[in-house]
Amino acid sequence: MRAGLRACAGGFDTRGRHVKHGGMHSPRFGLVLAVLTACGSEGRPDATDTAATAQASATAPTTTQGSSGDVTPTSTGDASTGTTTSTGSTTDEPGTITASTGTTAVDTSTTEPVDPSTTTVGPKLDLPPEMPIPVKDIPGLMSITFYESTSGVMEFTFLVDGPELNNLLPDPLSNQNRDIEGTSVEFYDVYYSDVDGVFDPLGSYLTIAGSFGAKLPAGGGLNLAEISLNFANNEYEFGSYLASFVGLGDNYIMGSEPNAIDNNLDTHTTMGNTVDTPGQRLRVTLGFKSSLMPG
Repeated sequence: MRAGLRACAGGFDTRGRHVKHGGMHSPRFGLVLAVLTACGSEGRPDATDTAATAQASATAPTTTQGSSGDVTPTSTGDASTGTTTSTGSTTDEPGTITASTGTTAVDTSTTEPVDPSTTTVGPKLDLPPEMPIPVKDIPGLMSITFYESTSGVMEFTFLVDGPELNNLLPDPLSNQNRDIEGTSVEFYDVYYSDVDGVFDPLGSYLTIAGSFGAKLPAGGGLNLAEISLNFANNEYEFGSYLASFVGLGDNYIMGSEPNAIDNNLDTHTTMGNTVDTPGQRLRVTLGFKSSLMPG
């Protein structure tokens, strides 16, 4: 009984050792009954002492061990480096702990769909522009017609491989030295050329150039309505590009040049005369879709 009283009169520290409460007087009978009531028949600590002990135990660090006796590892992460460091300890022998540290790279890849608005498109490859081809190499081309309007619309047609288009006539042009004759003082040379009207048998353009020997009040010469490409399937193509031209003299109508590519045989150019400039030629050079943009 005295041992039980001493046990009830004392407490227990965190290590289970008995601790005496200070300020206790000699026990009396009433106090004994109170103590007996508090301790119960087995002399166990009451709820107050149990709570105190549990509170003390709750503040103590706990260790969780696996079946192998390893201490549960702890992990620390570094978001800036994308790595996770794991630290663990293993009990090799009683009282001996061996620490191990390892670094594991974090997989930051994703398989989620890519937002098109945030996708950077690579540079596009610059393809070369379509290269012009010689007029004579246009597939299916059979002949070329020049529509000249000196006195009504007159048609002058030449074969693709004929001598007229493949040769440049020397100056001066005349009745015996010309491809087209308008009036008795109007002579023209027709040929394949470059964009500036320079003769080129492999040129992608067609040129008509010549002389006209009459000033005002006569109307100007080189009255070109159209040039047409004539194909084997009976289709034809008018010029679509006014490449270059030369107008001279007092009866030249500036601004009439686009009439040569308006697909209208009722309109024509009026490029003037060469009376005062015998060493020069009136000229109109046209381009065609089939040779400039083949395919």
